Amino acid sequence: MSVRRQAARSALVGLVLAGAFGCGKRDPGSTAGPAPSASPAVSASSAVLAPLGRLATPTAFELTASPTGATLVWAPAHRTAAALEKRELDASGALQAPLDVAVASASVAGEVADLAAVWVGSRLALAWLERSGAATRVRAAWAGTSSAPFELGAAWSGPRSSRGNVVMAVRGDKALVFARGAEAACVEVGRHGCFAFGFHELEASRAVATGLPMSVPVPCTDNSAALAVRGERFHYGVCTETAGRSVTTLFSIQHDPEYARADPLLEGCTPAGTFLWRNAAWLVGDCGGGRRAARIGDDPQEFLDLHGLRLECRSGRLRIRAPSLDLALDEPRSGLAALLPPDVAPTGARAAWTGRALLVATSFAEELRLTRRTCNGDRLEMSTLLP
Repeated sequence: MSVRRQAARSALVGLVLAGAFGCGKRDPGSTAGPAPSASPAVSASSAVLAPLGRLATPTAFELTASPTGATLVWAPAHRTAAALEKRELDASGALQAPLDVAVASASVAGEVADLAAVWVGSRLALAWLERSGAATRVRAAWAGTSSAPFELGAAWSGPRSSRGNVVMAVRGDKALVFARGAEAACVEVGRHGCFAFGFHELEASRAVATGLPMSVPVPCTDNSAALAVRGERFHYGVCTETAGRSVTTLFSIQHDPEYARADPLLEGCTPAGTFLWRNAAWLVGDCGGGRRAARIGDDPQEFLDLHGLRLECRSGRLRIRAPSLDLALDEPRSGLAALLPPDVAPTGARAAWTGRALLVATSFAEELRLTRRTCNGDRLEMSTLLP
């Protein structure tokens, strides 16, 4: 057995899943080049943010790009007709009326947390953790439908502020949900603290369990699950703690032609999310105060230096810049929080690009707040969006 394959087997101890795996090299250090020159930009971090409403929990909100701009979904602390509400925003980032019911109040008995959402064509798919006393479960639904939410199984009852244990992506005409379940038996003898992880595909009228279940030892509290889909290949990962250090193992799967591999990435870094760039999927991590990214599932392994992330406007076009990154925002995209400076998108924030505006949703003292950033020539401008 090769050294590469031995490393992969070591990284997969305690995990159960389908396929055969290979292993990438570990992070050898930054491959960053010289920092590109900066264009004029204005910081707006000192602006006062007005609240949109009080949340049921600090993580009971999601912001995702939509076919017409973006969609903000949240669970209000005080329910009336809706357990989950949603508000559409147009391509300019302006709030549209009216406020809509995403999931009816009668369909949700517990407390919503770790909310995720994704558009699949013209339908909005939702998934969340629902806490009722000491019990927590994973549930999902198509927004606006009258049918009851789908039951996806028991889940970990972690801290109210933990996030990233339920993730979603679009795969074909279905929504794919990858979630951390309840405590489970460990595969390796003598190990403790293992949790189940599993997939569900949301169809029009049902949720179907797919793939083989996983038993993961000592998952990370936040962002224990990662998911990205690129063409016919999808990547999913789990973050685990070993001797006080985090490591995220990413699995890359493709069915036609058949392809499978596993890579332990960004050891010692706290995962912050995934993104697509230059026809590849990347894992972002907070590494000792600075951010880095690792390319998922390709050789040779590549890493990005993301320290000093900043927003820049050039001739009316917004870019995200770092020593190893120059991402021009053009087509609408979700999941940008991991690529934004902390003063723009603090921990737990959600960010989306509508095609003309950068929107950032945050929870401050469980109050939902939303800001919009746009380019006026070479100047970055920010405004607060009110209900």
